[in-house]
Amino acid sequence: MIPGGTAPRPFRLVASPGTGGAITTARRQSGSLLAGSVANGLAAYGFVALGTRSLGAEAFAPVGVLWTFWALSAATLTFPIQHWAIRTIAVEGGVGALRSGAFRLAGWVGGVAVVQFAVAATLTERLFGDRSWFWPAAVALLALGSAYLGVLRGVLAGTGRYHAAAIVIGGENLIRVAAGLVAVTVSDDAMPLAAALLAGPLIGALWPGAHRMPAPPGGGAPVALVGYTGLSLLAAQIVLNGAPIVLPLVGGSEREITVVFTTLALLRAPYLMGLALTVRATAPLTRLLTGGETARARRLVDGVLAVSVTAAGAAGALAAPLGPPLIALLFGEGARPGAATAGWLAVGAVLALGGLALTVVLIAGGSGRPLLAAWLCGLAAAGIGVAVPAAPVSRVVAGFVAGEAVAVGAMWAAARRSVR
Repeated sequence: MIPGGTAPRPFRLVASPGTGGAITTARRQSGSLLAGSVANGLAAYGFVALGTRSLGAEAFAPVGVLWTFWALSAATLTFPIQHWAIRTIAVEGGVGALRSGAFRLAGWVGGVAVVQFAVAATLTERLFGDRSWFWPAAVALLALGSAYLGVLRGVLAGTGRYHAAAIVIGGENLIRVAAGLVAVTVSDDAMPLAAALLAGPLIGALWPGAHRMPAPPGGGAPVALVGYTGLSLLAAQIVLNGAPIVLPLVGGSEREITVVFTTLALLRAPYLMGLALTVRATAPLTRLLTGGETARARRLVDGVLAVSVTAAGAAGALAAPLGPPLIALLFGEGARPGAATAGWLAVGAVLALGGLALTVVLIAGGSGRPLLAAWLCGLAAAGIGVAVPAAPVSRVVAGFVAGEAVAVGAMWAAARRSVR
């Protein structure tokens, strides 16, 4: 059984006498989380490369759309549930407190799964190229699996088992790759490969104790954090991952869907690594933002914005000439993007990483409503970008960059106000 009586020792931003061992431990745990994230990303690339090379760019398109739905589920469910679980365990002193919020949490999870199922069922033929009920069913199952992984990661990290949480982060996609190898061996159809995506949550079988929780204490475990963060990350992931879904709706071809999907899959690597490290970032950021160190907090917020804008410009300049041949090498010639497409998608991907940092800052500062407002502004900007008359790929790229830029600016302003 997972111990529930003590919370892990906090990571400190500044060393003080007697904290050297805790800092060393925290660094090792962060290193494990980073390694798990790298393994996750490499396995993701392996899965995509396996699919595009085995099925071809056009036949892989529905798997890419399903992957996009999964990314939305991970943002809406895995990330917020994970942080809700960690915070609840820390505040209440044990994993039993999670059970008192389980009913309300189940309502949120069920609602997300139903909405995604309804969208996929309504647009099945346009999104996936056929009318099979397999696709909307797979979308709903991926949502439920994403929620389960959020609870699992949260329980493991909340009880100080960061190395185990890192194995979950890296291992879920390794399981998908293994299942994908079997799928492409037995069939050249997209459905078996898509079904391999559902295998990721099987990683939880390695920690049966994480599923056993004592009776909940008398108090409730509020789940408002899950709602605000989930809606914010949903908007964020629609901007970050929505292009392959929007592209067929604005007239993009199957090849163009795969081109945009594979390019974003490569450029999202830093973002995926950052997601894993947020597990260790929230607590020290909370202490900084609530500790009265206004000047230092402002420098942090301003620094995030400055680095994001500078790095985005540099990434765009490098990705334009180097991105197309690299993507063709990794995923096949059929996935090669144009130079402008690669460059602008790189700009948006780096801005997304800055947006993730500012998202964690706002969560740590307890600014849930401003966080949601910022991402709704970004989502609106992305919609305006897609609506501009242009070629299909140009429209989704413009929407992506505009959405990320507006969201980052709005979060920076909200964080400055929060610090004040």
